[in-house]
Order: sequence, then structure tokens, then C-alpha cells
Amino acid sequence: MPRHILTLATVFLMLTAGLAGVPAKAQNRPAIPGATTLPDGNLQVGDITIRRAAGELAFPAKIVLEAGPLEVIIAHPHGRLHETLLVTEVKALQIQTMLYLLGAENGQRLPEPGKKQGTLVDIDLEWVDSKGEKQRQPIENWILDRRTEKPMQRIGWTFVGSIIQEGQFLADVEGNVVVNYSVGSTVLDVPDPESLEDDTLHSVHTEPVRAAGGAGKAVTVVFKPRRQ
Repeated sequence: MPRHILTLATVFLMLTAGLAGVPAKAQNRPAIPGATTLPDGNLQVGDITIRRAAGELAFPAKIVLEAGPLEVIIAHPHGRLHETLLVTEVKALQIQTMLYLLGAENGQRLPEPGKKQGTLVDIDLEWVDSKGEKQRQPIENWILDRRTEKPMQRIGWTFVGSIIQEGQFLADVEGNVVVNYSVGSTVLDVPDPESLEDDTLHSVHTEPVRAAGGAGKAVTVVFKPRRQ
């Protein structure tokens, strides 16, 4: 079966083809075909906002679990929701494309001799609390490291990138956007040497998740590639 590495050109063509129905007058002549230029100068591509000045992208999601083990951090509705922190409807294909356009490069999950590690990406969560105030926290605050029983360290998430196989983008097929158990196709993966061998490393950090609103709460996920 043919396997094709997803190149920027390929994914860009697929994305713009999927957005071909956006009216020209709504696009306001943005830098990215199919995007809308917002009043603040940011770009909207489907449900993804490109915050150009900050060098980050944002998209909607909802909390799935308030407790329990985690193997997936962000999944699609058809993904492994019984072990997932957040769920989103946004396609992994579109997210991967926007990471490329922000200058990120996909590569190995971990540094290896002669092979380049993918760009590390920081993930933050934004939401409006019960007092109507905007909050923003690292996603690691919501993940408990079972080895230390403390919140996960902020080591970033590796842009490994998914591939196309037989015309299908595998991360979307499998329903993964971000995983912490390094099995399956995904956009981002955790750069923890133990994550490939052990699926019990992380669980939901219940207290901050419930404090934010718990299961079903709408949040905004923010991906910010680190400067290389």
C-alpha cells in the first residue's frame, strides 16, 4: 500500500480545496486562500484562528473527562474518548497545515542522531470562568504525571505530523490530534522517552479541570510553536 509523507504543498492544496466554497467577498483578500481577515488583523480559516502577531493558532474544543487515565489529549468525536481529555471537531489536516504556515516543521518525536526532531509546540487552554473572566493556562496543568503525582512538566509537544495513506489523512481517520501515549497517527506527540512503552503515565488532574467547568465545558485550544 502506498504511503505518502504529507508535504506542505499537498496539505495546502487539500485544505484550500475544502474551503473553495468560501465567498470571495468574505475572504477580504487574505494572505491564505480561503481565509477571512478579521478586524484585529488575525485570520480565520474554518474554525481555526491564526493569531499572526502572537505566532499561534487557536481552535474550539470541549472537556471530555474529569478523571481517569489518559492516552489521548485531544481527539475527534470518533476517537478514543474514554481516555481523552478534550474533543474537537476541527480536522487534524487543517491544524497540521496551519502549523506549517506558522513555520513549524514536523520530524522525529525524540532527537535521534542524524534525524531532526519536530518543532516543539506549547499548548495552552483558554476559557471563560464562572465570573465571566477570561482564563489561560498551560494544558499541562490539567494533566497529572503518575510518576510524580504532580502536574505534568511543560516540555512541549513534538510536531510529528501525520501522513496520507491511500488518499486518507490518517490522523483524521484514527481521530487523533494530540496524544500522550505514542501509538497511532497524530499531529502532536509527547517527547517523553517512556511514552511509547507505558500507557499509564498520565491521568486527568481532576481539581483544575472541574474548577474550569468540568465535562462539556467549551474551551479554546492554543498551539504556539517554539522558535527554533
